[in-house]
Amino acid sequence: MRFLRRQTRRFRSTWQHLLPRRFHRWKLHTKLVLFCVSFTVFFNMLYGVYLGRFSFRRKKFVFSKGVTIYSFIVASTFGVYYIWNIYKEVSTGQISRRHTIGIYCYMNVFVCLFNYVIQWEKTLEIIRLQNSVPLFKVLDSLDISVMIVWRAFMYSILKILICPLIGYITLILYQIRVQPDQQWTSLATARTMLPLILSNQINNCFFGGLVIANIIIAAVNNKIHGIVKEVNMLQSPAQLNLQKPYYRMRRFCELADNLDELAEKYRVTAGCSKNYLRFTDWSMVLSLLMNLIGITMGLYNQYLAIADYYINEEPFDIFLAIILLVFLAVPFLELVMVARISNQTLQETRRTGDLLQQFDLQHADARFKQVVNAFWLQVVTIDWKLEPLGLLELNTSLVNTVFSAVTGFLLILIQSDLTLRFSLK
Repeated sequence: MRFLRRQTRRFRSTWQHLLPRRFHRWKLHTKLVLFCVSFTVFFNMLYGVYLGRFSFRRKKFVFSKGVTIYSFIVASTFGVYYIWNIYKEVSTGQISRRHTIGIYCYMNVFVCLFNYVIQWEKTLEIIRLQNSVPLFKVLDSLDISVMIVWRAFMYSILKILICPLIGYITLILYQIRVQPDQQWTSLATARTMLPLILSNQINNCFFGGLVIANIIIAAVNNKIHGIVKEVNMLQSPAQLNLQKPYYRMRRFCELADNLDELAEKYRVTAGCSKNYLRFTDWSMVLSLLMNLIGITMGLYNQYLAIADYYINEEPFDIFLAIILLVFLAVPFLELVMVARISNQTLQETRRTGDLLQQFDLQHADARFKQVVNAFWLQVVTIDWKLEPLGLLELNTSLVNTVFSAVTGFLLILIQSDLTLRFSLK
């Protein structure tokens, strides 16, 4: 018992030494974000897509040769294993175009290998960006309600943990149905799920960054809204007659300082979240393309099964069809979540500009007018939009675009199949 107590005290003192001294004075949402960032960096290193580490001695992220060697081993093992399996199954005819889950898995293998190359090439730029962002300082300076923080945290959990868990359970049910002689904990399920998790890791990092940016800009807008009400009240006829010029000048200077700080927080948040897109744009576009192909192929295979049942009177496994539909719904749900959080952040940035236009500057102090105009110019200059590789914009219209593309491809494929079926009779 004494040994356990001594080891517990030693672990506690070591952990407190690793954490910043001001950690215990941080607000709840800042501690939660620190936990999420540490969790994300750890898994990036574990999967081998990040060649850096956090140096507790230097208090910043640095490039690591040891992590680089480990990442190269992980990526090489992953590539050799899956490429050999793809070659073996294709050469022996073990996989066909009706095998939706297998083909979707192997498509994501190439996305993973491409992500390794892109992320390694941009490692130094990513490290510089991480060290230049005062994330925790900005977060701790803002008052964010517990409800908003909890909602954002659960939203991230749904995207990063719940969706892969649904996919894993679906794969288990699929394996039990297709290969009942194997155990549900077999290596095949994990082998199929791993590329799907790895291909989404970079996108999950960007998704988490958007969630944090959204709550920061929303908190900034709430403070701006309070300043707008006070400034407009100070310029009402009753207040102009009641307050002395010196008090008004001092108060406007205080509000100008507060607004100047909010402008800096907005610049850092909007600018960094927009710049971070260039580190994940290729991954997002490739994942979107793979999801588009996978969903189209899966729905077309579902149509073929139904058509064979009604036309050729072949058996139709409705339980297997439901499992495949659930599996295909997971990437579509992730796409909806990314589009939704991107659109919310876009709306918050637009709300910032709308709030700045609500200021009544007719009797305001000259310095306050200058700060408002500079803030407005900053919002217009940043022009916050997310366009990976300049091909498409991440907002709610993205879901409609993908749905329209899938529907169009399906109509072409179904029409061709029906023409071929009836022409042979």
